Amino acid sequence: MADAGTTADVDARQARVLKRYWAAAGSSLFVLPILYALYWSGYLEQTGFVLTASATLFFIAFYYVLFRSGLNLKASDPSLTIAQLFCAISVLTVAMYYTASSARTAIQPIVLMAFVFGVFRLSTRALVYVALFAIACYAVMTGLLLELRSAEVDMQLELLRLTVFGAVLLWFAVAGGYISRMRRRLNDSKAAIEELVTHDALTGVYNRRHLATVLRQEKSRSDRSGGAFCIGFLDLDFFKAVNDTYGHQAGDEVLKACAQCGEQVVRPIDCFSRFGGEEFEVLLTQTDLAGAQIVAERMRIAISNLRFPHIDPDLKVTASIGLAQYHPKEDLDDTERRADAALYRAKAAGRNRIEIESTQARLSRKS
Repeated sequence: MADAGTTADVDARQARVLKRYWAAAGSSLFVLPILYALYWSGYLEQTGFVLTASATLFFIAFYYVLFRSGLNLKASDPSLTIAQLFCAISVLTVAMYYTASSARTAIQPIVLMAFVFGVFRLSTRALVYVALFAIACYAVMTGLLLELRSAEVDMQLELLRLTVFGAVLLWFAVAGGYISRMRRRLNDSKAAIEELVTHDALTGVYNRRHLATVLRQEKSRSDRSGGAFCIGFLDLDFFKAVNDTYGHQAGDEVLKACAQCGEQVVRPIDCFSRFGGEEFEVLLTQTDLAGAQIVAERMRIAISNLRFPHIDPDLKVTASIGLAQYHPKEDLDDTERRADAALYRAKAAGRNRIEIESTQARLSRKS
């Protein structure tokens, strides 16, 4: 189960990377008609257009192969955002070198388009590094123009462009970093809210609301395929005595330990939740009563083996469990009632035991 989950996580992460890649590739292809328009209008030299168009297509193909190979997953940022930005800036710098001075400012805003992709992935520091790289590329380009094409260059104008370009890029990097931080905080807040909605605040296991959602999904699956699943109720025996003897704070510690113990015993495909008080409800998917009894017995033994030396070395807790199997098309309330009735029988029979729904209940349901 762990391997399958890991594979699914990797596949999902790579799918997100490829989604971002296609967005970047589409933007790169969008730039090519702009460069062609400059070339057709006589502002971009043919050599410059051929070089930039070829480099753009090469990098699109290169990153596609790299992402498909999965080698990118070894990097701390599987999207390789900084590397892609460096490539895009380098290509645009070459285009600006071969563009007439009067039209060079038509390409500068395209660099900011590339920055947009960094805003959603990079920190302020990383964005500043990218901005400094872009400024350095523009400075080198300006130096080459002054060295090789001095007759075509207005040095004062080019220095002014470099200054404005650098200032705008640095401002954009700082502003983009702020947006990126806000986005991460929003994601963290969203995750915290989802945790509160689906988990019990005291024990950390799933709550009744989440279990109800999962139960409806499992019922729908079972009604379609006929697959079996079971519902169990687990109640800690004589738990009131724990609170009365050691206090509610100690009782909460015991409750949390038992909840975590139960959650660790069930399979990843199951759902262990707090029903209320010292009672828990568990959904055991893709299993019949025989299989459910095996899981329930592991839970019962694990809880009975818990020790609380910091509270009382002699303190032991046991649990009673009632199980019922879902029958296709029935109301979930009926399944839960049978499991609850089984739990009461386990209590009446001496506690620290497992009871399944009565044979009479199963037969009456089938009839």
